[in-house]
Amino acid sequence: MINVAQSPLIQDLFSITSKPCLSLYLPTHRTQPERRDDQTRYRQLVRHLGDCLKTTHTDDGMADLLAPFRALERDDTFWNSRRQGLAVFRAPGVFITQHLDRSVPEIAVVADHFHVKPLFRLLQTLDTYHVLGLTRESAQLFEGNRDGLEEVHFATGPMLLIGEVLGEELSDPGFSNSNSGGTDRIVPHTTIEDEIDKDTERFFRHVDRIVMEIASRPTGLPLIVASLPEQTSLFHRISRNPNLVNDSIVVNPFGIELRELVQRAWDTMRPYALAESQSLIEAYDEAAGHQEGIDGVFSIAQAAVEGRIDTLFVEDSREIPGKIDELTGKVVFDDLAMPDVNDLLDEIARIVLKHGGTVIVLPTNIMPTSSGAAAILRY
Repeated sequence: MINVAQSPLIQDLFSITSKPCLSLYLPTHRTQPERRDDQTRYRQLVRHLGDCLKTTHTDDGMADLLAPFRALERDDTFWNSRRQGLAVFRAPGVFITQHLDRSVPEIAVVADHFHVKPLFRLLQTLDTYHVLGLTRESAQLFEGNRDGLEEVHFATGPMLLIGEVLGEELSDPGFSNSNSGGTDRIVPHTTIEDEIDKDTERFFRHVDRIVMEIASRPTGLPLIVASLPEQTSLFHRISRNPNLVNDSIVVNPFGIELRELVQRAWDTMRPYALAESQSLIEAYDEAAGHQEGIDGVFSIAQAAVEGRIDTLFVEDSREIPGKIDELTGKVVFDDLAMPDVNDLLDEIARIVLKHGGTVIVLPTNIMPTSSGAAAILRY
């Protein structure tokens, strides 16, 4: 499980101290007719931000804060690049936009800190992973989830080719250049099968090392191999990647469409995601049995400001408007439409991350409690 606080975006948002902090989330669409409504709903959310600011800012102050939102609305290039969701963050001197690969709740909040809980679930490793498409002669890496996969480029480009990787190590004679579908490849033409096997193993060892360096170690994400049975078996035998999952996608990765690879990758990962979710719940239940697991916003807020929370579970669809005194842990419930009020669950999560804890966002049906939050204590 990777701590979402390691995300560069989360780190950037946590480092910003200017106020107020305006957060806007919008689920977006790539196809018609839903696509036509995205900008209309965006304008409505921006209008809501303006309404929240009216009680605390002059007209000039509001106009300055909202100006980048207005300009973004007219940016056709930006809207033509939309994916499944959109996040926009604004504070004095700051304007950050982020296209998202997963849908998010439609929400606009003005508070003393950015509203980041919708990002947490997107950044968790429960349903995010790498897929390595592998043949004897080439390797291609993807990162994604049940909704889609995107290429992860190597230093040399979108693919690793055996000739480029092995160079002088490559057996000679035995390989020649080929062009298939506009992509240069190195293909075997030798009949000396044992030389080909040696080259394949050397190539796979290089691939394993490179994938660990650029992807697995920095992110902690699980890795699935998509390859034919013989190559899959070889890679699993020689790999030193601790994130490599046992199950694989048995297919020629360059012989299927991307959408099929997306579906087969999620079919492979689903049992792992469910098992990890269940292990988290069992860990909380065990902690609760030893008085080391707590439930309820009041007790969790108090423990958060004291730095006593090791792991926090929050419900992804629950909002509890209010404020926390970060010195005392006192909770005050309020109206989310007020300009200095955030979601209490979001605020608790931010405080837990600040103290080095881990935050896990879970759907309602697998939350270990019904209060919207649960925590495992350090002490």
